Amino acid sequence: MAGERAAVLNAAIRSSLQKGRALHERGQPGEAQRLYRGVLAIDPDNAEALLLLGSACDQCGDTVQAERLFARALRFEQRYAWAFANHGSVLVKLGRHEAALAPLQEALKLDARYAPAHVGHGNALLGLERHAEAQAAYERALAIMPGFAEAWSNRGNALRALGRPADALISFDQALALAPHDYAVHTNRGHALRDLGCPEEALRSYRLALVVRPRVPELLAQCGTMLLALGRDAEALACYDQTLEINPDDIDVLYKSCVALDLLHGYDELLARSDRILARMPDHAAAWLGRGNALQGLRRHAEAAEAYAEALARAPALHVALSNQGVALRMLERYSEALESYDDALQSMGPNAQLLVSQGHTLQQLGRYDDALASYEAAIAVEPVDAAGWALRGGALQQLLRFDEALDCYREMQMIAPSKVDAHHEEAYCRLLIGDFAEGWKKYEYRWVDADAARSRRHADRPFWTGRESIAGKVILLHSEQGYGDTLQFCRYASLVEARGATVVLEVPRALKDLLSSLRGVHHLVAIGELLPAFDLQCSLLSLPLAFGTDLDSIPAQVPYLRADITRLRKWEQRLDEKAHPGKLRVGLAWSGNPTHNNDLNRSIALATLAPLYSRGASFVSLHQHVRERDASALAQSGIIHFGADLEDFADTAALIRNLDVVISVDTSVVHLAGALGKPVWVLLPRVPDWRWLLEREDSPWYPNARLFRQHKPGDWATVVEKVAHALTQRIEANTAKDDVASL
Repeated sequence: MAGERAAVLNAAIRSSLQKGRALHERGQPGEAQRLYRGVLAIDPDNAEALLLLGSACDQCGDTVQAERLFARALRFEQRYAWAFANHGSVLVKLGRHEAALAPLQEALKLDARYAPAHVGHGNALLGLERHAEAQAAYERALAIMPGFAEAWSNRGNALRALGRPADALISFDQALALAPHDYAVHTNRGHALRDLGCPEEALRSYRLALVVRPRVPELLAQCGTMLLALGRDAEALACYDQTLEINPDDIDVLYKSCVALDLLHGYDELLARSDRILARMPDHAAAWLGRGNALQGLRRHAEAAEAYAEALARAPALHVALSNQGVALRMLERYSEALESYDDALQSMGPNAQLLVSQGHTLQQLGRYDDALASYEAAIAVEPVDAAGWALRGGALQQLLRFDEALDCYREMQMIAPSKVDAHHEEAYCRLLIGDFAEGWKKYEYRWVDADAARSRRHADRPFWTGRESIAGKVILLHSEQGYGDTLQFCRYASLVEARGATVVLEVPRALKDLLSSLRGVHHLVAIGELLPAFDLQCSLLSLPLAFGTDLDSIPAQVPYLRADITRLRKWEQRLDEKAHPGKLRVGLAWSGNPTHNNDLNRSIALATLAPLYSRGASFVSLHQHVRERDASALAQSGIIHFGADLEDFADTAALIRNLDVVISVDTSVVHLAGALGKPVWVLLPRVPDWRWLLEREDSPWYPNARLFRQHKPGDWATVVEKVAHALTQRIEANTAKDDVASL
C-alpha cells in the first residue's frame, strides 16, 4: 500500500511540474506558481519545484521570494549552471552585487559557455562599478551567443560608464536590432545620445521608450531636459508638468520646470514654484535664484535683490545670482552696491567673464564708459563673450563716439549668433545715428525676424509694401508698431503714400486717434482693436522711410502736419488764462519718459534738475499726466502748473501745447507732438542720443521748429540746463521787448 501511495504522489508531482512548465513557457508564470506550490505542499524539498517557482516569482516581480527559493533549492541541487545563474541574477536585482558574485562564478565553473551566467556576472560587476570587468564579461557572453540582446544592452551601459558613449551607442543599436521594443534599451540609447550632445536624437529615443511604457516620470523629465536644450521651452514645460502630475513632490523636476518658466517669462508661476521648493528646502540656492528672477521679471526689484542675496548666502559662487543681483541693484539705482558686489566676487573668484561683463554694464549705467570698456576687454581676455556682451561693448564704444569700432562689435555679434536679430538692430541704430540712412533703414527691417516685434506686424497673410510696387488704386493699411513718439514722427508719410494713388487706412493706438484725425492723406482712421476695412497691402509706419528711400536731404519735414481741435484749443486757453501769469512767456515742461524704456536712465532727468529755469520770468506748465514719485515733492514746491489726469489724451495735450510759447523736453513723445504741431520745441539730449537726433547738430531735419541742447560729457545735465536757462532768458527778453513795442 505504501508503495502504491508513493507512486501516485510521484505521478501527481510529475504531472503538476509538467503542466506548470507548460504554463510557464506560454507566459503564464502566475498560473504556473499554483501548480509548483502544490508540488511543494507534497514534497517541500523538491529542488525542481523550488527552482521553477523561484523563476516564476522572479518573472512576476517578487524578487525577494525568488531569491529565497533559489537559495533553498541550491542546498539540494547543485548540478545546474542555470540555477546558480538565476540565483545570482535575482541577487543583482536586489542590489546585493557582492553576494551575487559567488553563485555566478559557481555557474561558470559548471558551464563556462553558459552565456546568461556571463551576463549575470557582468551585471554584478556593473553594480560594483567595476565597469571594465563588466564589459569583458558581456563580451564573453556575446562570443558564445552573438544574438543575446541583454548582453549588447548592458555592454552599452558599461561603455557609457567608461566614458565611451559612441561605442555604447553601437551596442544599443545591436540590442534594438534583436529586441526593437525593449524599453530599457531605448532609454539607455537616449542617455548615450544625450552624452554625445545629440538632444534631438536622444529625445526620439526617450519618446520611443515612452511608447513602450507610457507616463514613466523619469523619461518624461528626460524629454523635458532635451527639449530645453533644443530651445523648445514650452514643450519642455509641458513634459515637466506631466512628470509633476505623477510625482508632485519631485524637487529636481520642479526646479527644472522653473528653468523653463524663466525662459518663457512666466514670472507669476515661476514665483509660485520657487516658493514651493523653498517651503520644503529653504536652503535650495537655485530656487532662491529662480525666485529672484521671477521678482525681477515682475519689476519687484527690491525683493529680487533680497532673493539673490539669499541665493548667494547659500552658494557664494553662483555667478548668475551675482550678475542678476547687479541688474536688480541697477534698477534700484544702487550702483555703488552693485559694483561693490562685483568687485568682491572678482577678488575672491578671480577673473570671470560673466561678472566682468556685468561690472562693465553697471559702469556704463554710471556713464563711466572708459572703465566699462576696460571691463569688457578684460572679459574677452578670459573667455569668448556672448552676443549680449558684444552688444554692451558696442554701446560703450558708441558713447565714446567710436562708431566704426561699435559697428565691428555688431558684426561680431552677427557671427556669434547669426539667427538672432539683436546685432542687426544695434547696427541699424548705429548707422542711423551717424546718418547712414541707406544701410540703416535696411538693417532696421531685421526687426521682423524677432518674435516680439513680429507680433506687431499686422495680417501676415497680406502683402507687405516695400515701396517698389505700384499702389495706385490700391487700399493700403499703415499701422503703428512701437511707441507713441514713433507714431507721431512717422505718420507724416501718410500723405506721401496717398500721393502715389493709394487709399490710406491708418491704424494707431487709441490714445492718438482723436489727434491724428487732423492728419492729411488718411481716408480711414481706426484705433488698434477696432474693425478694419478691407485692404490690399500693408506697411508699418517705421518701414515707410525705407519704402521712400529717405535720406537726410529727403526727409518730409513740412510742419505742422498735425493740428489741435479748435474746441479743445479754446478750453485749454481758458484754463491756462486762469492759472498762468498774464503777459509772461508760457513754457511747457516734460522731464521724463516711459520708465520702462531701455534707455530711460540716460534720457530722463529728475524735475529738480530743471530748478535753474524757475527763476526766469515765465509761467511753467507740466505736460505730464502722471509724475514719478521721486518728483512729486519737487513739483509741489516748484510753482509749475500741473493739470495731471485732466489731460485725457494726446488731443488734450496738443491743445495745451498750442497755447504755449515754447516746449522744453527731454526725448519723449511730447517732443514729437510739439514738433508735429509746429510749436518751438527745445530738446534736452544725452551725449549720445537716440538715433533720430543724429550727432553734433543743434537742429533736426525731422522738425525744423526744434532746437537741440546736447550734453558734451556723459551725465552732465547741469551744463545742458544752464544753456537752456540762458536761451530762455534771451527768449523772455525778446518777448518782453516785443510787448513793450506793442504797448507804445
